[in-house]
Amino acid sequence: MLFIMQPVSIYPWTTHLTPEELNELLDSSVLVNYDKNDVIIKQGSLASQILALEQGMVKLNFRESQKDTTFGFSTQGDFIGLMCSFVKKKLEFSAIAITPCQVRVFNRDLFEDLIGRNGAFAIYMVTMMSELINVAVHKLITLSHRNAGGALATFLLNLVKVFGSEQMVLPFTREEIANTLGYSRESIINTLQEFQRDGFISISGKNLEVLNRSALGSIAEKG
Repeated sequence: MLFIMQPVSIYPWTTHLTPEELNELLDSSVLVNYDKNDVIIKQGSLASQILALEQGMVKLNFRESQKDTTFGFSTQGDFIGLMCSFVKKKLEFSAIAITPCQVRVFNRDLFEDLIGRNGAFAIYMVTMMSELINVAVHKLITLSHRNAGGALATFLLNLVKVFGSEQMVLPFTREEIANTLGYSRESIINTLQEFQRDGFISISGKNLEVLNRSALGSIAEKG
């Protein structure tokens, strides 16, 4: 890992801070580079910082009985584990880089202080965390019913968000996608082939293009 400082990406929540408050927050932060497969958050570690993803893609895992379950992803501009960041106890999930990542690490005490003295920022953060909790509850309810198609469709739509384009070069193998989503390599290959036959995607080797985002969105929601 390499610690560097550089101008922060534009996050939606920064518009609720004064220039002085934003500078104060950035001056106390540090940007950390992670390689692919690096552990950003280890399950069981203490919640002591606020993490935001500036570049890359991260998977969120829950480990129980020696088995990892991927329950979500963080992409560029997202907080990583924001709902658990203020609990001041052990985190019940891990975060792992599935592409090279840059993570902005903020001072939690300063973050809490800004929430306390800036009402607009406080309301925005509470609203954001409420929305995240709602999404998390929905995912937990549907997790056990999600099939390979739903998981893969969600994964591909997240990649479109990361790359900012329907066309991309996949940064991982079919086996790595399978391990990330918790399905067999054969199941992922078959599902990719089905998506291609149905005209949802075009794929050749690691070159992939999403042709029908709405169809993938429907599969992700219903799968």
